[in-house]
Amino acid sequence: MRAIVLAMLLLAWTAGTAPAGGLDDIRNGNAAFREGRYEQAVEFFTAAIVSGELDVEALAIAYNNRGVAHDQLGDYDRAVADYREALSLKPEDAMSRRNLRVVLVRRGVALANTGEYQRALADLTRAIELGPDKAIAWLRRAQVRMESGDLEGAAADLARARELAPGDEEIARAEQRLARLGEAARRAALQLTGETAPEPAAAPAEDVATPTPPPSTGTSEPVAASAPATAEPAAAEPAAETVPAGTAAVAAVAEEGRPYRALADVNVRSGPGNRYPARRIAPKGTVVRVIGEQLGWKEVVFEDGGRGFIYRKWLEPVEGAG
Repeated sequence: MRAIVLAMLLLAWTAGTAPAGGLDDIRNGNAAFREGRYEQAVEFFTAAIVSGELDVEALAIAYNNRGVAHDQLGDYDRAVADYREALSLKPEDAMSRRNLRVVLVRRGVALANTGEYQRALADLTRAIELGPDKAIAWLRRAQVRMESGDLEGAAADLARARELAPGDEEIARAEQRLARLGEAARRAALQLTGETAPEPAAAPAEDVATPTPPPSTGTSEPVAASAPATAEPAAAEPAAETVPAGTAAVAAVAEEGRPYRALADVNVRSGPGNRYPARRIAPKGTVVRVIGEQLGWKEVVFEDGGRGFIYRKWLEPVEGAG
């Protein structure tokens, strides 16, 4: 889901400062972005950057906009590099700072999904430094800390997230998961000492949480290099799967070969539950074939032959496809 944010930017151009070629490339890049042609948008913004025809402010805009296009393509490393370049040219630019924060959260989640917890924590910590009043980065860092076994650090981050976003349901689910992990750790410690602990109540069969739709704030925004200008739509901050699934099994439901489309960037896990490791990420719009279902998780096959499980909420049938 994408949020449309409109921003007005007035630029004062002096004669001969920024010839039309470079500005035209930025305008063309913005048009391509609006139409979802992100690769072409990158090409136009790159042409503007290398043209040598832009002043410092316009060059910062070109880097920011190219970063947004890279972000949409899932190329988080290049997006980070472009936002940093924009900030080196215009250090106090609020939009580039916000966009850098957003993509650092995105990249942090992606790194955590591949088990690179230390790099993920570094990105999320930097995101918090850029926007300490944004609950999403505190929540994501808490989730990564839970995955890496730092329950005390996760508790501190969740407490801060709760202060910033009272009543948030995803934070509540993360708190519930932290409580379960803490109980599991306590029981494990008791077993090591030979003591026993009372049996907990059985978990519900579908104790699962899946990525929530991205929030409507924190979007990455390209800026048109004209006066006046409007910011373009871009993807909002990422969500991550957080709560492990229950253990009760249900029979698989065969849906042999039926095509489905991913509704968001979503983890593809090795088994039917969040406790299973993520094998890959299916970007929004990816078409897969469903071959079964367990615990509400659809077993899918990719065009390259890869397999895994995606929670059913994040797939929709492809109408009219065979």
